[in-house]
Amino acid sequence: MEIGSSGLPITYTFDHIIELTSIQFQRVHKEYLESQREMVLELSSPVIPIFSGIGILPLVGSIDTYRAKVIREKAWEQSSKLNLQYLIIDLSGVPIVDTMVANELFQVFKALSLLEIHSSLTGISPAIAQTSVQLGLDFSKIPTYANLNQALTKIKDR
Repeated sequence: MEIGSSGLPITYTFDHIIELTSIQFQRVHKEYLESQREMVLELSSPVIPIFSGIGILPLVGSIDTYRAKVIREKAWEQSSKLNLQYLIIDLSGVPIVDTMVANELFQVFKALSLLEIHSSLTGISPAIAQTSVQLGLDFSKIPTYANLNQALTKIKDR
């Protein structure tokens, strides 16, 4: 067995170096993944202006509680920044909504109302409608439409 200058076996020194390198690599990799997750979440909730004073927030994919909070914050910020009078939240690409996500959506509607931004909901799938009824969620105070075209027609008529 070879002994290094520190009096320890060389294999121990190599093992220690490999362990420290692995720990550093894991830390850097975790930070990188977290930054990528943040970027994806930022890009996954864009408020898109489609006409003067009218915007749409198209949502696609699964929405967990964390993403719902990001959506809530971005909806407020971007709607205000774009000086929107109307925001249409489209759920056409969302497969399911649970109570936590629905609660976050209700918070979006409340906050937008306080900012004097009229909001509506489109694209509620049969699965979301059924889940909402089973969970006792009340969408009756939120203008809902089958699709984006119906919502835009209603807004234009105002």
